[in-house]
Amino acid sequence: MASQWNMFSFFGLLGGLSLFLFGMRFGSRGLQKAAGWRLRAILSALTKNRFVGVLVGILITFITQSSSATTVMLVGFTDAGLLVLRQTLGIILGADVGTTITVQLISFKIFDFALLIIAVGFLIMTVCKTRPRQSIGQIVMGFGMIFLGMKIMAESVEPLRNAPLFRLILQEGGKNPLLGVFLATAFTALIQSSGATLGLVLSLSFQGLLNLESALPLIFGANIGTCATALLASSGTSVHARRVAWAHTIFKVVGVLLFLPFINGFSRIVAWTAVDISRQIANAHSLFNVAMTLISLPLVPWFARLVEGIVKDEKGGEAFQPKHLDERVLHIPSLGLAQAMREVMRMADRAYDMLAQVMPVIKRNDDTLRQQIIAMDDEVDLLDESITAYLTQLSRQELSEEESAYETALLFVVREIERIGDIVSKDLMTYARKKIERNFYFSHEGFHEIRDFHARVLHNVRVAIDAFATSDVKLAGELIEEDRRIAELEKELESSHLDRLRRGLAESFETSTVHLDLISDLRRVHSHASGIAMAILGRFKEREAESALRNT
Repeated sequence: MASQWNMFSFFGLLGGLSLFLFGMRFGSRGLQKAAGWRLRAILSALTKNRFVGVLVGILITFITQSSSATTVMLVGFTDAGLLVLRQTLGIILGADVGTTITVQLISFKIFDFALLIIAVGFLIMTVCKTRPRQSIGQIVMGFGMIFLGMKIMAESVEPLRNAPLFRLILQEGGKNPLLGVFLATAFTALIQSSGATLGLVLSLSFQGLLNLESALPLIFGANIGTCATALLASSGTSVHARRVAWAHTIFKVVGVLLFLPFINGFSRIVAWTAVDISRQIANAHSLFNVAMTLISLPLVPWFARLVEGIVKDEKGGEAFQPKHLDERVLHIPSLGLAQAMREVMRMADRAYDMLAQVMPVIKRNDDTLRQQIIAMDDEVDLLDESITAYLTQLSRQELSEEESAYETALLFVVREIERIGDIVSKDLMTYARKKIERNFYFSHEGFHEIRDFHARVLHNVRVAIDAFATSDVKLAGELIEEDRRIAELEKELESSHLDRLRRGLAESFETSTVHLDLISDLRRVHSHASGIAMAILGRFKEREAESALRNT
């Protein structure tokens, strides 16, 4: 009978913990669906002031019920280049405070209303038809699942009150704080949730199985263990993203090292805050994180330099590959699109650099530089394939109308950039090779026309890239108008060249074919820059029709 009782007790504990974790993730997904697309802009705008950043971190973590979820989002945003380390530090400190709110609610035994909260959340999700409102229902329902899981865990450990062996283990843990910190750290890292660990600690306290002295090392360990999720999420990301994860870890480890030698004094202070043991545990968790935030906040600039010194910049010389396409965030469409956008901009910069080197090759007959440009096109092609595959995977997720339109625009722009790279490497560099092999020269007037035309096209390609990065509709419209003027200029340059031929200039005869082809293909490059502008305006069908007509 006893073994059967233990087995069912264990199943209840395991099921309650699973429901607790699922509720956290379910509610977090609700936040990301409701505000994920705008969250990047909100964070970027509000975190310029680290004190405001703390408030933002508290709010987001309270809604997601997880400091780990908030930190993972920061890792992703930093890896995408949307935030810098100093902007994230205030949010991290706020996240550590925000995660204590859920623990406080649990300590008040609000889980008695768990089923009602789940019902309200389900009702909102069912009745509301728009995605943002459904996401609010998902957040509410996630809270209910957390509290229901907590209730199940508390009921499952109740029989352990009469188990002498279990009481002995807890007493020994209280005598050896380092062991308690280690065990709680390992357990939290394994389940990737400090909230779940503290929920289990509270469950034991509800049944009188844990005193404050035994609970404090577990609280400290849970605070360190929660960093494991961000560290895992940062592996394989940029050095800036890894610094965010390590900043969170260093904050927690330093905090525990400061508090652990004074654990007895801290225990006496916490004991004054409440009579009930569960309330004392919740208060200890809150006091630890609030104290560390108050201590650390004035030191944020210095701390940022410390983290930058510990996590060094990466060495060069590595094989070229995508940097931002993190498949671990594909389930968060807003973050996945941000990662893809960062890689698209990297691809665009590569194609721009190729185009910028065209005139130096032609002017100096530099065959080494010509071969380097051709090699750069292989990198553009690699990014084209990688980004397209990434966005294809992302399209299988549930995207909002706004996210779906942005994904289409990214795919469209990737194709336009790839074609610019192809024109430079396969056409313009072919003409450059002919010029180098035959060692001919353009007429003085003809060379200046090509140079000026190239400079104008190069400038407009940069404008197209910047307009897409900022979604500048006005600039996009101006660029499309400029494409018509470029077409007219192409005809003028052709006429000017033919005029030189009629005048019998020897250089014009020798370079005639290459001259005209250079002008024509630079015009094609500008057309693809105009295509990027059309993507900003959503004029995809018009662009497809233009391409089909040109190919015909």
